[in-house]
Amino acid sequence: MVKSKSGHAPLYLICSLFFILSVAGIVALLGTDIRHHFNFSPLHQKLDAWPLIMIGLSYIVLQFAIKQTGTDRVKGIFLGIAFLCWGSEQLLPASPLVTILDEGAVTIFVVDVSYIIWDHLNKTDIANLP
Repeated sequence: MVKSKSGHAPLYLICSLFFILSVAGIVALLGTDIRHHFNFSPLHQKLDAWPLIMIGLSYIVLQFAIKQTGTDRVKGIFLGIAFLCWGSEQLLPASPLVTILDEGAVTIFVVDVSYIIWDHLNKTDIANLP
């Protein structure tokens, strides 16, 4: 999984570790949910947080390991932060901080996907569409 000729092997290794932990978290979450017949529980909420946090960390580290433009790197970091916010709010009791984390995550997700949509719409020649 870790292949790098550019000297970024430690970053790829850290990225891979967080990625593996996120997948392991999903497996643990699914196993627990099956055992509890998919009834919501505080344990589900806590287990739900870790894959989100781990994949966010993995994606942030990846931004520094791959070659890309500064703009793409910043977008990637913000997307990773959105996952960190989403996961972190799962671990906290209801409070204004949780509301801020939730709003931050939603805002980043919407802005990120909006940018992708906008970029594709600008690159598409509407006159030549079927």
